[in-house]
Amino acid sequence: MKTVITANELNEMFFENYVEHHLNSTPDGYTERHFSSKLITGAGSFWDITFDGIYIGYGQLSLSKRTQINYEVDRDAVMMLFTFSGCTVMQHDGLKSDVLIEAGQHNLFFLNEQMGKKEWMNHQGKALEGLEICLTPEFFMNFFPENGRYMQQFLNNILKKRSAVISNYRTLVTPSMLQILQDIIHCDKPMALKKLFLSSRIMELLMLQIDQVQFDDKKHSISKGNKEKLHELKSYLDSKLEPEFSLKTLAMNFATNEFTLKKEFKLLFGKSIFEYWNGMRFDYAKRLLKEGCSIKQLANQMGYSNPQNFSTAFKKRYGIPPSFFKMS
Repeated sequence: MKTVITANELNEMFFENYVEHHLNSTPDGYTERHFSSKLITGAGSFWDITFDGIYIGYGQLSLSKRTQINYEVDRDAVMMLFTFSGCTVMQHDGLKSDVLIEAGQHNLFFLNEQMGKKEWMNHQGKALEGLEICLTPEFFMNFFPENGRYMQQFLNNILKKRSAVISNYRTLVTPSMLQILQDIIHCDKPMALKKLFLSSRIMELLMLQIDQVQFDDKKHSISKGNKEKLHELKSYLDSKLEPEFSLKTLAMNFATNEFTLKKEFKLLFGKSIFEYWNGMRFDYAKRLLKEGCSIKQLANQMGYSNPQNFSTAFKKRYGIPPSFFKMS
């Protein structure tokens, strides 16, 4: 395998020299390769797997200079791209703009084979580590939900063979995604089960990506004015210890209605108003305990009938009784 590399600071072309460690292949088209590479700008290790129209590639690359890697897409592909450390800037002739993917982030692309593909990889003091999964558009569209603004736009781009990114917003790798990615990277299943295992994990990962994009689609549909109101409400709740809590009053005070208030607060902050407020007032109570406030006084302020009920609720939340903070 040979890939043309451009180190933009050196302003010259040179070739990546791969040393293949081993190659596994089966009569049904499953291929797995492990190889390492030494470059003028650094070194790395890589492996990739190909089967049934699915490509999985994982690599670790240490770079001393900002390096541009150019290579062509040999077929139309939907690419799931994840960066664990370092950063990647996806460039492609068909994309409207470059797409930055930093450590702990991911995105989903459609890449037209006729447009060519480039990736910028920037060292930034850390080794680059990432994983990409390429699917055929036909495979992807079998499971693609058409609802949602971003979803429909992405689908239209695939049908019209226009390279596209599904979202321009910052998308974070969740703990659930990370677990699946680790399962893929460290899969040690027997060959007979490996394709089945990898296919199932890829489907789970794709579902989580699409769910996150749909959530972001709804979140970013909140108007700028409402976002400002919701942030004002959040600041108000941050220091409200008393148990009085009326959605109707909050909606009136922040010039909206109860339905919109409940729906958009949860979309923006990931918790219901009550969940957020209850958590913040316990955190606030913990701070007051450290400052010398009595358990009886806090129980009364927070609306508990007696200090024991408050202590039980406090211990359930933090795993330790409030008296711990009185003694510390």
